[in-house]
Amino acid sequence: MNYPHASSDSLNEAGLFRLGCLNRTLCADKNRVPWVILVATHCKRPSPMPVRFKYARLLIVFMLIQAGESFGQSNWLPPSLENAPDSARVWTLGQIGDSLVNAGQLKSARQAYQQGLFLAQRMGTPRSIGLAYRGMGYWYEHVSDYTQAIAYYQQALTEFKKANDVRNTASTLYFISFSYDQLHNDKQAFHYAELGMKLARQAEMNEVLVQFYEQMAHLLGHGKDEKQADAYMQKVLAYYKDKGDSSTYYTALFNSALMDKNRKLYTLAEDKFRRGEQFATRQKDAYFLGFIWASLPYALIPQNKLDEAEKYCRQALRWVQETGTNKYSMLADINDHLSHIAEKRGDYRQALFYYKQQVINRDSIVNETKNRQLAELETRYQTQQKEVEINQLQETNAVQERQILAGIAGLIVLTLLLATLYWLYRRVQHSRLHIQQQSDQMALLMKELHHRVKNNLAIVSSLLKLQSNRLSDEKAVQAVREGQQRVEAMSLIHQRLYQTEQVTTVDMREYLTDLSASLMRAYGHEADQFDLQLTVEQPKLDVDVAMPLGLIVNELATNAFKYAYNGKHRPFLRIALLNQETESGITLEVQDNGPGVDVAAWQLTSGPSSFGKRLIASLSEQLEGEFKFHRQDGTLFRLYVPEVRLQA
Repeated sequence: MNYPHASSDSLNEAGLFRLGCLNRTLCADKNRVPWVILVATHCKRPSPMPVRFKYARLLIVFMLIQAGESFGQSNWLPPSLENAPDSARVWTLGQIGDSLVNAGQLKSARQAYQQGLFLAQRMGTPRSIGLAYRGMGYWYEHVSDYTQAIAYYQQALTEFKKANDVRNTASTLYFISFSYDQLHNDKQAFHYAELGMKLARQAEMNEVLVQFYEQMAHLLGHGKDEKQADAYMQKVLAYYKDKGDSSTYYTALFNSALMDKNRKLYTLAEDKFRRGEQFATRQKDAYFLGFIWASLPYALIPQNKLDEAEKYCRQALRWVQETGTNKYSMLADINDHLSHIAEKRGDYRQALFYYKQQVINRDSIVNETKNRQLAELETRYQTQQKEVEINQLQETNAVQERQILAGIAGLIVLTLLLATLYWLYRRVQHSRLHIQQQSDQMALLMKELHHRVKNNLAIVSSLLKLQSNRLSDEKAVQAVREGQQRVEAMSLIHQRLYQTEQVTTVDMREYLTDLSASLMRAYGHEADQFDLQLTVEQPKLDVDVAMPLGLIVNELATNAFKYAYNGKHRPFLRIALLNQETESGITLEVQDNGPGVDVAAWQLTSGPSSFGKRLIASLSEQLEGEFKFHRQDGTLFRLYVPEVRLQA
């Protein structure tokens, strides 16, 4: 069996290629080589045909899938193949399963693979059984259940050894090595890669051997032996160059550049990236070109070629926005580059902005992963439910047959009735259980999300604190610290959310108490020497309302601590969250006992302290509220938020 290699015209062939993770921030081990080569990891079928026949084969597979959908999902073989040899039907079901997996129809793909496994076991031919087991392994690998995938691959390996099928044995060893690699079990991944490489070398299967060279380069590039990893990659490059396979050669050259980057050979890495860029430009391969643009800054930034690095970042950013390719991971990588560029230029404000964007992209990746895992769990659950329903229907049919033989028509009707009621009852019970499980799972995910956001805000707060310690200008220090306090005000919200069972509502009494205490400590006030009054008539608010209200209170209280209490023997601060009596909605009041605010002067937003004013105005507008300042034994701020905003 020949292994096809990556090229721009082969990206759509079902079941043959896997795209690795480009974003280095997603790697559990920072020394792992980001692997972007399009590797032929699932060539489970006979050797690929020439390009002119490839699309014809895909059209045939598509027609078979359409036929399977027309004649019922439990049988994916069209009538024209019902009398075909079992070996042909097993092969066809494998092709259909691969195509369905790549089309995202996991439930139907599993049915096709299971049907192929049933036929192969009935036929009893070890090679066909091995192919069917490998199809099941591919399905479990696609839903990220690598442990179960390995179990099926091991069964396939046993059958191929029985059939003395050296080529499929070697390829299955590759699949096992890949799955162990995904489980970060480097020892087993390395073991099976060595076995496969030895077998391919003995059988003189050079096209298979080069795949193991790539795998060994990947595994050794984890930090074990980068020199040996480079030696394997050089063999891969030499093979594709001698073969005249330009597309795969430059893809492998790209991976070699990533390895050089990890070894800090930045000049060499840059040269390889640029050669790949020239090839992709000549071939008009925008897909490959986009990955090169996103990767070139790895080599340019350490060489202080910042303008060039920024140019490639902008090009990569436009490419991602236009194509959506690996959107969040690519955006996180690009923003990481831009953050490093800004940091090297000494523009720490811009560096922090790009770092925040990177954090947002990382959170989006996590959410996307969680959503995919939920969808995969749903698919498994539905598959299990379908099997239970089939078993229940079979039992019901058996009961009906016994009743017909007995000739008791009334008992038949009664049994059918009872069976139907029982079936409906069981379905209701299963549905309730499923809904409860989904609810619990979503609550857990929301808590995890709030926990991650809280941790990320804590990191930002720490960075701001460290930055303030490095500044000498007092105004700059004050501005950074105020920013830190705003971040901590938001962090308190998320801390409250993940510590309670309510993941979307905030206890305002506890939150405002914590926020006031935090500000008092920050400005050196003791609780027994400070008159703090909290009145909360609306104890629970949605997080979308609580967050801007908390930031407004933070701004007003900070201004009071800074300007209102100079010379005051007993500082006074009142924070009230009141229900409206005359009209629906709530009112936020913040009052101090300072000299009072000049309302006309406050409305001028052009001064150096205008950021806080604009923030209060912007947050009030976000809440669709109206606010006013009054002089009333100090400064009184009153914000009205309508009921319609509370229910949005």
